[in-house]
Amino acid sequence: MDFFIALGGGLLAGIGLVAPLGAIGVLLIREGVAHGFAGAAPAAVAVAVIDAVYCTLAVLAGAVAAPLIASWGDVPALVGGVALIGLGMLGVRRTFGRPAFLVEQGVAADSPSRGRRFLLFIGLTAINPATLLYFAALTIGLGATLSSAKTLVAFVAGVAVASLAWQLGLVLVGAAVRGRITAQAQRMLSAVGFSIVVLIGIAACASTLLDVG
Repeated sequence: MDFFIALGGGLLAGIGLVAPLGAIGVLLIREGVAHGFAGAAPAAVAVAVIDAVYCTLAVLAGAVAAPLIASWGDVPALVGGVALIGLGMLGVRRTFGRPAFLVEQGVAADSPSRGRRFLLFIGLTAINPATLLYFAALTIGLGATLSSAKTLVAFVAGVAVASLAWQLGLVLVGAAVRGRITAQAQRMLSAVGFSIVVLIGIAACASTLLDVG
């Protein structure tokens, strides 16, 4: 019974993490529009991989994870914020500095390889320490339930399945409108996604600097 409770808890935890549509979600939809489901799927897998890795780290570290991140002070938030600003600005520049996506030809004009898209989304997702803290807090609260290797595996599996299903769903939404959305609309969707990344980075840096001040 504990196995199924842990699995269900992992599924709910994964949904709770990914359901709010943020910058990554918008960018995944954009990937689906620009590259189709098959081309954008690696980006969705990358996000789910980091969610599963962070969940695993939190589960293994237990109550140690949150204090460890906290002991680093404001450095992780500031570095992550600067990295997000840089990545977001680079994305915006690429969006307006290159031709619009040629989706009607089946290939985006600015299409990087699937491997590069996978690595890009690995980086975008990994630089957010809040994900690790989210799972650390959950595992602390579920301490009694996650008391065996079997339940730990079930919890992580639930998170991974929920995250992967959601990310692939976002890609599928983008792919579904592929060819039915104008090149200019595609460009604006891309710009909005990367702009959200920049704004999140600015907010992270501002919050950190205000706390320091």
